[in-house]
Amino acid sequence: MSLKLNVLLPDGDSTWALSVLQCLSQTEGYKVFVLSNKKRTSTKYSKFTSYYKFYQRPSEAAWLDCINYEIEANSIDVVMPVAETEISFLIKNKHKVSQRAKVILLPELKNFETVINKNKLSDFAKSHGIPHPKSFHITTEVEKEAVLSVVNFPLLIKPLSEKGGDGIEKIISKEQFPKHIAQPLFIQEYIEGYDIDCSVLCQNGKVLTHTIQKGNLKGDSIFAPQLGLDFLDCDEVLKIAIDTMSKLNWSGVAHLDLRYDEIAKEYKLIEINARFWGSVEASRVAGINFPDISIQLALGEIIEHQAYNHISYMRLKGVLKEIKSHPSFIFKRKYLMNNTETKTVLSDPLPTMYKFREWLGRQF
Repeated sequence: MSLKLNVLLPDGDSTWALSVLQCLSQTEGYKVFVLSNKKRTSTKYSKFTSYYKFYQRPSEAAWLDCINYEIEANSIDVVMPVAETEISFLIKNKHKVSQRAKVILLPELKNFETVINKNKLSDFAKSHGIPHPKSFHITTEVEKEAVLSVVNFPLLIKPLSEKGGDGIEKIISKEQFPKHIAQPLFIQEYIEGYDIDCSVLCQNGKVLTHTIQKGNLKGDSIFAPQLGLDFLDCDEVLKIAIDTMSKLNWSGVAHLDLRYDEIAKEYKLIEINARFWGSVEASRVAGINFPDISIQLALGEIIEHQAYNHISYMRLKGVLKEIKSHPSFIFKRKYLMNNTETKTVLSDPLPTMYKFREWLGRQF
């Protein structure tokens, strides 16, 4: 990249902002400006952050004024929201953003709101013939009894607003199901099989580039994100992703969670993350730098399909878990430097040190 580009991350306090920032650091020419709703976050301490400013998030109208002020004051070229809250805000207010800056491609509001709502997505999948587990939204005792009379166990109770597998409960039998409905419940029949994901960047419903990854090292719980991944090809998974994104007329990034049903012998869409995701840096190592390509697309460049490498990749927590189980793993220097977060952490250690300090604070 010959020209310097100023990129604004308006939600630098989001869970995935550091991963996006570190992906951008791999392309010369980006100067990254970070806004945050918190005074201190891991992105603040990254050497790749050129500018960090704390805003106590005001009203939507005032927040738009803040963004436009930063765009003009810092000659911002591209605005890149990372997580759902900021993506939703910019979808609604894109036409009011200073014309000095481009905003990365974003989906239409109706389709975005369908994707981020588990119940709406389930209805969408059913009505459009997309393979999907049987799902139910229960709001009353009458609805609960009707569902329990037809549902198969085991099943999953999923919170409507949590992320990363938090709050999911596996219910083995009717006796374990909550006796009373204190709040609306979203439940899905449990699928015997394995998880597999597809990350995409789309324009007007067309998948421009993608990666497919299957977990090989479990996280802290059975529903937590995998700590290790294998990048692979899977025509059936890609077909579902292409079909789903086409029917949503999707623009921008998304991360589709699927599961292989060992009984039905087919892949089923579980949910969609309408944002950047935790393994976005793993995709970058495999050959697809989604944040970088999103900026190119926002600037009007033609994006050609790119192949990715079939590699394995391990998150830092996975490295530590593997070393604990197999101490000799620490001597696999080539793998550690090329297929894990180790190189990133060593080149930019302060964010990890800050996150570790935060973790200690929560423990004691």
